[in-house]
Amino acid sequence: MTTQPTLEMHGPDHLVASLPYLLGFQPCESMVVLWTKGGRLLLTQRVDLPAEDDQVDLTEFANGLVRPLRDHDPDEVVLVVIEDVNDIPTASARAVGHSHGEQQVPSEPAALPRSELIDAVTSAVTEMDVFVRDALYISRGRFRSYLCVDECCPVNGRIVDPVIANSVAASFAVRGVSALPSRADLVSVLDADPIGVARIEPLIIDREQELDDALGSGGSAAVEAWRDEQVDHLASLICGGEDLSDSDTVAVLVGLCDVRVRDTLLWYLNSANDRYGCLDRLLIALRLAPNGYVAPVATCAALVAWLLGDGARASIAIDRALSDDPEYSLAVLVGMSISVGLPPAAWKEVMGQLTVEACRARPLAKQEGPPAA
Repeated sequence: MTTQPTLEMHGPDHLVASLPYLLGFQPCESMVVLWTKGGRLLLTQRVDLPAEDDQVDLTEFANGLVRPLRDHDPDEVVLVVIEDVNDIPTASARAVGHSHGEQQVPSEPAALPRSELIDAVTSAVTEMDVFVRDALYISRGRFRSYLCVDECCPVNGRIVDPVIANSVAASFAVRGVSALPSRADLVSVLDADPIGVARIEPLIIDREQELDDALGSGGSAAVEAWRDEQVDHLASLICGGEDLSDSDTVAVLVGLCDVRVRDTLLWYLNSANDRYGCLDRLLIALRLAPNGYVAPVATCAALVAWLLGDGARASIAIDRALSDDPEYSLAVLVGMSISVGLPPAAWKEVMGQLTVEACRARPLAKQEGPPAA
């Protein structure tokens, strides 16, 4: 999949059912903002709900939330407040939607919780000339719209139509996307596999010794030839359709420690046809990576997850990268970009301006020694 998914706007049932898959886990106590451009999903933001006290300036909170999107020209947004529970059950319900027209605002009689927060974010979004397609409140598995002005939503809210929920689940399953019960469960999926790490570590030591023997005094020509070979090999492993063997995993972990190999592979990943498959294989390698080899593969996995709009996995992968090497510059850069809410299109634009040779960065002068770590 090389483009951002289309965000279905048939009604809030479809949107609510999609949220756990867009985030990677069942959200709770969260505000989610879905930005679209030309009908396609530009970015899904999730932040913890601010405290309900006078110490939180909601205008400042809202401006900070929307600021990163100002230069990326979104045209519509959906706001979602989720409280209390992290599960969205399904049952029969009818869909409700809002069409383009005069901007609707939360109605006074609705008196939904967090209305002041929705008002603040709506104001900030409206100043960007972005249309608020809907604003939803979800609690205890039921949802209502802040924009409902004609009694379309029951007082106790509605639950998602099970037919729509099943259709949404199937559409994400085809792309290999699932939703875990909580963010903690998502973190555990990216944790190291101790048994696998113990199995891979001696293989890496053997591989590093082989490289030292082959390239230790080989000069720049030998190093550059090795880099070319690694770029082709890693691209075939990560972008191919096969599961990684232990030998393949060692090749990926060792190869990505070379910055020029890593950057060239990232150029290929930016336009890969099956990014979901690429992410799966990178995450397999990440779980098997010993200390000292985590940061490169974790950062690459984060970038692919980010390109897929999976900010949750991207953030968790960056956390693993920085735990392994707090000064790993690419992880710091990507982590900052994600934390301020930049859309993945920002990375695509940067990489799109580069050629594969620019990423490969062959030295102009003779360079002795082994590959750079």
